[in-house]
Amino acid sequence: MSKDDELNDLLSRARAGDEAAIRDFLSRFEPEVTMMVRSRLPRKLRTQFDSTDFVQAVWKSLLVESGQNSRDFEDVEHFRGFLYGMVRNKVSEQQRRLTKTAKYDLTREERLYIRRGDREVAREVVSPEPSPSQAVQASDRMAQLTAGKSPREVEILTLRRLGLTLLEIAQRTGINERSVRRVIDSARSLLESRRWH
Repeated sequence: MSKDDELNDLLSRARAGDEAAIRDFLSRFEPEVTMMVRSRLPRKLRTQFDSTDFVQAVWKSLLVESGQNSRDFEDVEHFRGFLYGMVRNKVSEQQRRLTKTAKYDLTREERLYIRRGDREVAREVVSPEPSPSQAVQASDRMAQLTAGKSPREVEILTLRRLGLTLLEIAQRTGINERSVRRVIDSARSLLESRRWH
């Protein structure tokens, strides 16, 4: 059996779930893939990911997701080139996701500790959760808004409080979007009138 056939046979058995083949495969190639990841991983991503995250993603794609759609490799160098391409794609994909979208923008990150003189102190972090008093106030307001309302109106207001859009509420309740808007606008008007009295 030639070396090329040995590699393709080993990969095929590893993809089929042969534990001995998987161990052999990983012992031969995992150190190389780890080095590939470390050479490609930008400094900004190192605060978010360990190199093993990407190594695992490569193995998952290669051994699990590709299933039996295996391709034959001409030789070990051809296979290494293929692995390098996978590493490059996995890292680039995460970099795009974390730097090109506002939700995951790494430039918004701040250190948890800041330097004050000769020591580091913890930065005050504002919790996204409401304080206990804010939660009580919100609960009281909700009770006022739903007092005397039909069960359907209470459901609409509750879903809106949970952050659902008008369309989502309409789909969940089976009421048309215009009626949902009317219930919410009425509650908003009631809240505004109480605020000024």
